[in-house]
Order: sequence, then structure tokens, then C-alpha cells
Amino acid sequence: MALSYEKIETDTVGGLRIHGWEITSSHKPILSKEYIEQYSQELGFNVPEMIFGNSYFRACHLETGKGVALSALDALRMVDTSPHSAKSVQVSIAENWTESSRRQRGDITEVIKPFDWTFTTKYRGTPENGLVFSASETGIDYQKLMVREDILFYDENVLYEDDLGDNGTSQLSYKVRVMPSGFFVLQRFFLRVDGVLFRIYDSRIHHQFGTDFVTREFSTRECSFDDVKRQVPKKKHDDEDLSLLNNIQFVDGVMKQPATECEVAKISS
Repeated sequence: MALSYEKIETDTVGGLRIHGWEITSSHKPILSKEYIEQYSQELGFNVPEMIFGNSYFRACHLETGKGVALSALDALRMVDTSPHSAKSVQVSIAENWTESSRRQRGDITEVIKPFDWTFTTKYRGTPENGLVFSASETGIDYQKLMVREDILFYDENVLYEDDLGDNGTSQLSYKVRVMPSGFFVLQRFFLRVDGVLFRIYDSRIHHQFGTDFVTREFSTRECSFDDVKRQVPKKKHDDEDLSLLNNIQFVDGVMKQPATECEVAKISS
């Protein structure tokens, strides 16, 4: 029996309707100054230089309306704004970066509270319409994900990014793939602060079509800048290819195994 699904294709949205699910990924331009002002007012701090606030991922179970979404604004709501958050990463350029950011964005209202200037977020995704995740001892079945299948839909997207005043990279992005058996999403927060640290926070979401559950895993890793730098292969004359420190895949490959939390959410009532 032939697999039945419907493609979704517009100028800004791609995806599929398959097995009672609508799975979409939207690419929209960087926010205008007007919307950046609104975001900054709502959040209480200056947002990243590149923020794709109207881009999103969404997986919606059509019968129940339950689902999960990824968005820049929801992720930034989880940036630490406690009194000591601005010093959460102790680095000499932090205060200079903050002042420089304010001067460059003079048209934006001044920051009204301290915040984690690295934009670190432990955002796992936004459950919608009553989808509730709870702790589980069972995680994603990666053996099933390793089975070769046709990729019916694939996309990757950046939700926000900032170069921290030319002192590193802070980026939130996601990748999604839909197969005949189900869908899998990887959202990744990646942070590089030059000379200080690397940080990777991953949220993985998987649903196998025909089951009544969505599984989610959240993992965290952090290590010093020098620990990763020592893993850079030597080239001729003992030179190091330091461009690898800008390569997220390389950094991911040399960091230690993460601490992982597993959750499941039931789709039916």
C-alpha cells in the first residue's frame, strides 16, 4: 500500500501532513527594528543581533490539536535575568560587550534588568494545546532511527544568533526530518566564548507514527575553551587549524557525553 501524505509548500513554510500530523517549518526574515523594540521591551534586555522571531517549527496532531513548537521568543524567555546573571560567564569582555551593545542599538530602549549576555537558554520546546511532558526512564529509540528510510521532508533553521561583540558565537537552531515511520527534531543551543568555554544544550523530540506518545530528551554539555582547543589536530610545522573551533560538528564530536533527561507526553486525552 502506497504511503499517503500531503506536501506543504509556500514561500515561507514547508512541511507535510502525514498520519494525522501537520509538521511545518517556517523561514521568515530577521525581525525589523520595530519588532526588535517590542521583543526587548517584553523581555527586558536587548535581543541577539540576528533574531528570526517569526520563524518557527511546529508539529501538530490534527485530531487533538496537541503538539510542540520551537520559537525564538519562547527560547529567549528562558534566558537568565536574575541579579547575578550578567556575571554567569566571568570574562573580561562581558561588561564592554554589554555597553557596546547598548551604544550600537541606541534606538532600542535601555536594558531594564541584568541578563545572561551569552543568551544561554534551557528551552526544550513549547508544548501546545494540552500536551504535557513528564519524566521517563525510557528515552528515544535510536536503533529505530538508524534504520535507513526515505526522508520525506528535511529542513534546518536558525532562530537566533549573536557574535557576542566578535568574542564568540551564541546560536539557537534546529533540524527536522520526517520519515515514513515518524519525525525527529534536534534543537541545539551552541555557545562559544573565546578563551573561556563551549556549551551545547540539545533538545531532541521524536514521535513514531501509530503510537500515542511523543518522546523528548534534553542534554547539557559544557567544557573549557582550552579543553576543546587541545583536540584540534596538528598540521604541518605544528600549526593548528583553529577554524575547527568555529565548526559546531567538530566541537560536538570532541565534547564529553552529556547529562540527559528523558520525558514522554501522551497524545490522547
